[in-house]
Amino acid sequence: MYISQTRPTPSHMNHVLYEIFRNAGCVVTISWISVILVGRVFDFHRAYLLFIEQTTSEKWLLEHCQDDHFYHNMAYHTDVCTQVVSNSQISPILYAMNLSMAQMKLCGFYECMSVVNMVYTGGLPVVLCFVLFYVFTPSFLLPVVQNAYDRRVQHDLHTRCSPAIHRPDKQKHGGHEYARFEMI
Repeated sequence: MYISQTRPTPSHMNHVLYEIFRNAGCVVTISWISVILVGRVFDFHRAYLLFIEQTTSEKWLLEHCQDDHFYHNMAYHTDVCTQVVSNSQISPILYAMNLSMAQMKLCGFYECMSVVNMVYTGGLPVVLCFVLFYVFTPSFLLPVVQNAYDRRVQHDLHTRCSPAIHRPDKQKHGGHEYARFEMI
């Protein structure tokens, strides 16, 4: 008796659905973490360059604020000198890290509700883009292609070799059963 794989078993379908949902979860998680990291690096870089530019432009004022005569002439604006001196003592890297973390958003460059609102107001084209993004990612395509390849190899093996397995309970009746190889 030849056993053919005409219809997938429920356990096979559950396994396929599990793999699809697992792959979708991996794609969403990796994409989300990547967006957060790129957003933090971008904010850090921008804050770092702006702070360096600010301290460079305040260099003249910092030199003159050290002079007592200039400082007393500023009378009502001594807070400017205090701020310039304070800025000169701050590490640009720590300042940029602090500003980057203070502006952190869980959905990258936007607040999460703004992203949900964009998807909601974007309608079908936005949802279709998300679906196409998922379908064309390697984490979705590779398991599908691997599964098709495994089925093809199994079919070719059956058609070329057709090894017979003799079971003791089948030998009484003289029946043979063809091997079925399961790829996991």
